[in-house]
Amino acid sequence: MTFQQLSKDILATELCTACGACELACPPGVIGFDGLEPVLTLASWTEADCGGCGDCLDVCPGADPATPAAEDRLFGRRRTVEERWTGIFSEVLAGHSLEPEVFEASASGGSLTALMRTAMSVLDVDVVLSMGRDPDEPWRAAPRLVREPSGLTDTAQSTYQLAPYLGALREVMEKSPEDTVALTGVACHIQAMRKLQAMDTEAGRWARDHVVLMLEPACSSSTRPEGTLAVIRERARVPVESVVRLRYREGDYPGDISVRTDDGEDHRVPFWQAVRDFAGSKTHRCLSCGDWMSGLADVSVSDGDPNIFAASVEGADQHKHGRVFVRTGAGAAAVAAASGHGLLAVSPVELKGLNLGLERKRNRRATYERSGTCIPLGPVPGHREEIEIVPDERWIAAPETTAEGTSADTPGRTADGAEEREGRR
Repeated sequence: MTFQQLSKDILATELCTACGACELACPPGVIGFDGLEPVLTLASWTEADCGGCGDCLDVCPGADPATPAAEDRLFGRRRTVEERWTGIFSEVLAGHSLEPEVFEASASGGSLTALMRTAMSVLDVDVVLSMGRDPDEPWRAAPRLVREPSGLTDTAQSTYQLAPYLGALREVMEKSPEDTVALTGVACHIQAMRKLQAMDTEAGRWARDHVVLMLEPACSSSTRPEGTLAVIRERARVPVESVVRLRYREGDYPGDISVRTDDGEDHRVPFWQAVRDFAGSKTHRCLSCGDWMSGLADVSVSDGDPNIFAASVEGADQHKHGRVFVRTGAGAAAVAAASGHGLLAVSPVELKGLNLGLERKRNRRATYERSGTCIPLGPVPGHREEIEIVPDERWIAAPETTAEGTSADTPGRTADGAEEREGRR
C-alpha cells in the first residue's frame, strides 16, 4: 500500500479530511499539500516509486477514524450507543478564561486557550500546535507552532476553514525531537494523532512519547477557503488582496466576521450570514462526517450558548463560556492546573438539551448513511441514525424581517432549545 493506494481509497472517494497526518507520518517526507490535496512533492518521485510502507494510509482518518480501537487503549472500553455523539467523559464543566485578553479574544470564553497556556506555563510543554493565519494571505487559515504562552492569544478564535494542519509538527519531530507538544484540533486531527500514536514507526513512537496533551472543539463542519473568500468579496465587498486581518467571531458575543483592510478599516459581516454562506463550501468528507467531537481528545469543548446562530440575529442572552468535557487523566490534570493557577474558571453544569451544531451534523450524517455513497465509519460499529431528517437549510433559515428591518423570527431555534456550534473555540 503506497501513496497510490491512498489516492485510490481516499482522494478518489473524496474522503480526505486535509488533516495533514500523511505529511507527518511519511517516512521519507515526500508528501505535501497542493491546497487541500495531498501530493508527492519531489519531481523525481512518482506514485510507482513511493516505497510501499503504507504509513500514509494507515494514519489516515478519512475512511476509518479507528475510534473503537483508540477507546480501548484510552478508556478500556468502547462508547455505548447512548454516548454515540458525546463520547466517554468523566465530567462536564462550564468554563471560561480568567485572563481578560484571552476571554475577549476568544469565541466561546477561551477555555481551550486557557488550557494551552496552562500546558506551556505550568506543565512545561515546549510547543503548542494551534490554527492561525497565513502570514502572506491573512484571510487563509494555516497551522502555527507557538513557543511562548503570549503567542496563543492570536489563535484564541474559531476558524471556520480547512487547512492542512498536522504536517506542521514534522518540523518539531525533525528539528527538536525532544520537545513536548500540546495541540488543539477538530475530530479528524485528534483521530489521526491517536492512529499515529498506535503505529510502530519512527513517527508513531515520537508521537506517543512527545505529544502529551490533545484538546478539541466540537465541530459541525469546516469550510473550504473559497467560503471565506466569498464572504470577503460578496458580503464585506473588499478586494481579498487588501485584507490584513480576519477574525470569525469578533466583538460583542457571539461576534461577527471582521475583515480589516490595509486602509485600517474594519468591515463586518453578521455571523449568521456567514454560516449560511459557508454551507455552500463544504467537502463531501465534512458533510458526511460521523463525529461532532472525536471523543478521543484529553479535553473537548463545545460552545455553552444554547444557540449562537439565533444569538447572532437577536443578541446573546447569556455570558460567553464553553462546556468542558474532561475525558482522560491528562485532561483532568490540565483542567485542575488551569483552575489552580487562576487561568480557568470552571463550575459544574448539567448536560441537557440539544445543540444545533450537533443536530445539523446528526441530520446530515443520517442523510449520507441512507445515500449509498462512500462515507467514513462512525464511532459505534454498525450504528445508523434512525431519525426523521430535517434538511440543513431549515436549521439555519434566514431571518425574516419586518417593515422596519428587524428580525421577526428566531432562526435555528427549535422547540427543544437546540444549540449551534460550528467552530474551534
